[in-house]
Amino acid sequence: MTKYGYARVSTLGQSLDEQTEQLIKLGIDKKNIYAEKITGVMKSDDRKEFSKLLNKLSSGDELVVMKLDRLGRSTIDILTTIQKLRSQGIDITIEGVGTIRSDMMGNLMTNLLASFAEFERSLIIDRTQSGRKRAIENGVKMGRKFKLSKLAMEAIKRRYPNETGKGLAKEYGVGLRTIQKIATGR
Repeated sequence: MTKYGYARVSTLGQSLDEQTEQLIKLGIDKKNIYAEKITGVMKSDDRKEFSKLLNKLSSGDELVVMKLDRLGRSTIDILTTIQKLRSQGIDITIEGVGTIRSDMMGNLMTNLLASFAEFERSLIIDRTQSGRKRAIENGVKMGRKFKLSKLAMEAIKRRYPNETGKGLAKEYGVGLRTIQKIATGR
């Protein structure tokens, strides 16, 4: 029996260190920890490191994750992953929750935990959308900031009819579409 760990964070700005350190404290050898920075929206099958881990696991092994949502993006994805692992004789341990085994209690626990994980994800999305809506109502501009100053944009508008968009794009270090948007006001 080998103990494996899986750590995942959703954005490049986040660090895997905390999850990795916790998995090591739980007795998992560092070489048996698979970690990646990839969005939770991706199906578990589409995650490179997670797929490598799944191919490494065999009957009698244990997979440890710090949170249930590390296993999938939705109730169905999580349930599919857990069922697949359990059918192969692999135990799944969710830190702070317990170990899911192939028995009646394991089935109940799987369904409850997957539902809570999806509910939590829905809450996060709802809070994010509410915050975004409030910010827009308060005049916050969403999206990427313009790379060009107002002065540069005015110069582009004046020069565009007489000069090529490609030439202006190269000069200002932006794409042709940006020049066209500025020049036409769209």
